[in-house]
Amino acid sequence: MKVNSIFGVLLLIIIPVLTDKRNIIKNSKMESWISTENFTTMIKKSFLYSKCCNIFLSESIYDVDTLLHQFINIYPREYVLHKRLYDCQGYFLLGPTDGEIENAMRFVPSSISTTEILIIINSELKNTSKLFNVSLFGNSNANIVSRSGIWTLSENYLKPRFFFKVHSYEELMSEFNIVDMKGRELQVCTFYQPPFSYLNKTIKKVIDGVEEEVFLADSDNEKDGIEMKIFLVMAEKLNFTWTIRKLKGKYRYGRRINSTEWNGGVIQLVLEKKIDLAFGNVRLTPNHYEFVNMSTPWVQMLTQFLVPRPQPITNFWGLMRPFSMGCWILVLIMLIVKSMYMYVRARVDPQFPKRFRSIFCTITELIGRLVGTWMPRNTVNARLELHLWQTAGFLLVTAYCSSLAARLTNSEYEDRIDTIRQFLEADLLWGHKGPVPYWPDYLDLDDIYASQLSSRYIPVRSQEAYVHTLIKQRKFAIYGFVIDSIFFPEDDIFNEYIKNYRLMKESTGNYYSSFVVQSWLLEPIDMVMLWLRESGIALFHLNNVMHRRISFNLREVIKEHDGSDGIYRRLGLTPLGVGFLVLIVGLLASTTVFFYELKQASNSRSICEVFRDIHKQRQIYKSSTYKRKYRKEIEPIDHNLSNKNFDSFVIKSAGHTTNTESARKCNNKIFHNNLSNMSI
Repeated sequence: MKVNSIFGVLLLIIIPVLTDKRNIIKNSKMESWISTENFTTMIKKSFLYSKCCNIFLSESIYDVDTLLHQFINIYPREYVLHKRLYDCQGYFLLGPTDGEIENAMRFVPSSISTTEILIIINSELKNTSKLFNVSLFGNSNANIVSRSGIWTLSENYLKPRFFFKVHSYEELMSEFNIVDMKGRELQVCTFYQPPFSYLNKTIKKVIDGVEEEVFLADSDNEKDGIEMKIFLVMAEKLNFTWTIRKLKGKYRYGRRINSTEWNGGVIQLVLEKKIDLAFGNVRLTPNHYEFVNMSTPWVQMLTQFLVPRPQPITNFWGLMRPFSMGCWILVLIMLIVKSMYMYVRARVDPQFPKRFRSIFCTITELIGRLVGTWMPRNTVNARLELHLWQTAGFLLVTAYCSSLAARLTNSEYEDRIDTIRQFLEADLLWGHKGPVPYWPDYLDLDDIYASQLSSRYIPVRSQEAYVHTLIKQRKFAIYGFVIDSIFFPEDDIFNEYIKNYRLMKESTGNYYSSFVVQSWLLEPIDMVMLWLRESGIALFHLNNVMHRRISFNLREVIKEHDGSDGIYRRLGLTPLGVGFLVLIVGLLASTTVFFYELKQASNSRSICEVFRDIHKQRQIYKSSTYKRKYRKEIEPIDHNLSNKNFDSFVIKSAGHTTNTESARKCNNKIFHNNLSNMSI
């Protein structure tokens, strides 16, 4: 770039004067009226931050070619000639008269506060020159050098600005080591938003002929808040006074209309130059930054939801909870496969216990062995299978019982909502008092779940009663931001409900909080902001305000209340519901089978008659005569046989009971057969 520019300059100088060789030799031998040392100091003071320079020359360059060559030899960075690159914030204007320089100023973006201008006029400059009209220079920084003197433009944060004459190049305006606004009054805008600003009381005041509502700020309680404290430090360090006006309209920050227009909020006030500075948790986003100057951010925050806390529940299926559904399905499959194996084995192998030839008996015994309540003695040819099955049952029952005891004696809670996916599955709604948000600033629209949150949004304003109903129904989430592990709702109307909410683990986004400033105020505000961050003063005010102002409920939202609290509770009926259900179903089934057998045994007689016969047979069985008679004919009987087996015998014999001796012998034969079957 530099080589091409030199070549262009040489062409501009050499080609037009080929017909006058003497003038070329004469001009090239002229000495500059600015020494190299002073020229170097002038460039260093004028282009402090610029990384490259735009050069604009007058149409007649015969009188300034020496100064141009001197600038080219001294300037250490890249430059372009008669072209405007916005990345190059430095501008060097060279001409023989002030009129030509005034025309060149039309190409300089003087409204940008980072623009740096150096003007050299190769003649004397009168005090009445139009170049001393500060409106030409906007918010830029400028130095003017002529044969009659040196002038520098006052800082762009002072009002009004003016040119003052200096006596040496060392006195030219340079970096802002110490910024002194000399008590200038700044117009500021904010709004009530804890914990950033607690301004609330207002009065009427006429500003620029318009009556405005401004904050009174007459007490320490009013002049409180994290960003308010930072703002007061800025006012002290930069030596300015302030008037803070209350924001009007429904927008806090405003809404983008198109690529060039903005509607409402503090950003519109800055664009219209009605205010110089605004704060109140203004997000540093590309959407905002395209329209206004944003200061260096002072903190990064996360946006998250408060969701309803899990409530204690009493589950009817509490006995099923120790194992997952997959585990129960696996146990059921094992039972079916094992039952089929034992059933088929008994049918194929004649040495296998014959009781397994019934699928129902097989399932019943395997369930009994699995839970450890069935211990038949006859396990011939099935010991390995049954012992392995019983060992697996022992492990399952041990794990089940230990988990069940802990679950039944402690409260059980609903599942937590910790991700955006769970938020959507819970069918929660959310919203805030302001207008519908600009979604790219609030949500990650590239995320498959976060992009769906916009469909769950409802406006809170004018629907407070409906929102309160949703909160009571546990169907509403509270939107807010997290600073230093403390959650703050975006609207203070939700503070009374926070105690029943907890912080969702997954955040919906993050952003930086900045101040909105006019371009001329950006550099000093950034300088103080960096100093506040590096020195830890910003962090001190953050912790101080939060320590004094934050309620207990805001700190409690990060604590979980659905864990084990060490308090054992009385075991209720509902968690055991499934156990009682199984018991009732079993009793009903056994009762149905019992009455079915009675019906089959009674033929056409009534059930009452059958019960009387059963009672009579029981008395006969218990009589010593009956026992002695059958003790000689059959093998010794185990007197500890269950009443159920005996009742089975009595039921079968009750249908054929008579007073004849032949009938009694028939009953004895049936009884003998039953006992033989039981011994098998």
